[in-house]
Amino acid sequence: MRDPVRTRAIQLLLQVEEGVPLSGPMEQAEAQLDAVARPRLRSLVSSTLRNRSRIDAVLQTFLRKNKIRKLHPPLRQILRLGAGELIFEDKPDAVVVDAWVGEAGRFGHRGTRGLCNAVLRRVAESGSVSWNEVVECRDGLEKLALEFSHPTWMVERWASQFGEERCREILAWNQQPPEIWLRLQEHTALPGQPTWIPGTSRLQPGVRATELPGFRQGHFTIQDGSGTLVGFLPPEVRGTVVDLCSAPGTKTGHLLERATPGSRIVAADLSVGRLRRLGEGLSRTGPAGSESGKDVALHRVAADGAHPAWVRAVDGILVDAPCSNLGVVRRRPDVRWRAREDEIGRLAEVQRGLLQAATATVAPGGWLVYSVCTIEPQETWNHREWFLETQSGWSPVPVPDWVPDSVRRDEGETFLVPGEHGTDGGYAFVMRRDSR
Repeated sequence: MRDPVRTRAIQLLLQVEEGVPLSGPMEQAEAQLDAVARPRLRSLVSSTLRNRSRIDAVLQTFLRKNKIRKLHPPLRQILRLGAGELIFEDKPDAVVVDAWVGEAGRFGHRGTRGLCNAVLRRVAESGSVSWNEVVECRDGLEKLALEFSHPTWMVERWASQFGEERCREILAWNQQPPEIWLRLQEHTALPGQPTWIPGTSRLQPGVRATELPGFRQGHFTIQDGSGTLVGFLPPEVRGTVVDLCSAPGTKTGHLLERATPGSRIVAADLSVGRLRRLGEGLSRTGPAGSESGKDVALHRVAADGAHPAWVRAVDGILVDAPCSNLGVVRRRPDVRWRAREDEIGRLAEVQRGLLQAATATVAPGGWLVYSVCTIEPQETWNHREWFLETQSGWSPVPVPDWVPDSVRRDEGETFLVPGEHGTDGGYAFVMRRDSR
């Protein structure tokens, strides 16, 4: 009997291997499954991605002359998923092997079934032993990369930046299922552990927050603490404020919540489709502040942030720039396999172009916040140094008093190392233009 969870898991891993971000296809796949199957699919796919290179090393010991990277792509995903299920889950080996062999037959031919059967039975017999042996035969950063299933280039960069001990802590953090952070509407009480960020709560991994009471009524927004912190950095939200790269809209929503009556929030994004989904998401929380009685307007604008479409100067602008996402590897396990080291420099150029364009649109006395969900110097504090060197008439704005000293890097600057404060990694700075 065909298992829809296993079939969809194969399809999702194939898409990730082709460079497609997991989040969109995962949402679509979950929508076709019942409440019991959805968490099983997410767990199966996420666990396989978090351990992919180490699973590959185990499989390679049983493949002999075949190279895992040269196998037919569907078979490669089937072996990864099957090996992961055999090693990590407490299920009868024969049942797991037979199920994946069945999938191999549907995605391949008789020879595919035979190879899948032979390899997975070997994994069932001695995969747990091989799991440790494949790491012990390596040393240095290569061993660290394989132990925690991260690309070697990523581990080398972080070891150079943070030192090997702190790098290991980041890698270990990335291997754990993420907790669920909620940004609460005012006077909303929900189960969970209060955090160091005002108005937020944290739930255990695996909780389906969208099914909790109050979600459909807009009583809370699902947003990691690193993103919520960014929403508190603008010194005020009044007048005309632009969210330059607004989709998916969680930071736009925070600006709306903080806005004073009569303000206008402009949500700009390149993609019309993403703007449409942003509007749908914000309608749940009341985009015009109707619940609090505020008169706040939301305008969605399809625009290239590097070439703003508006003429009037604005009172504030948030540049939540596209980035390498290397601060959110725990929450998005596909990132480690989609990211490319040579893309970091290109992304830094895009970010600088957005900053230059945004700077020109801010009125005297207005503010600018730059943020990214990465921990790479080229995409973070290098931009602040460039900004202060090249943009005259701007000064850093103090961050809120409740922000821990260990999160403050310099005046008006925050840097979150993944896991250090229970959040994803992220970076931001805030500046204000002189009044005259």
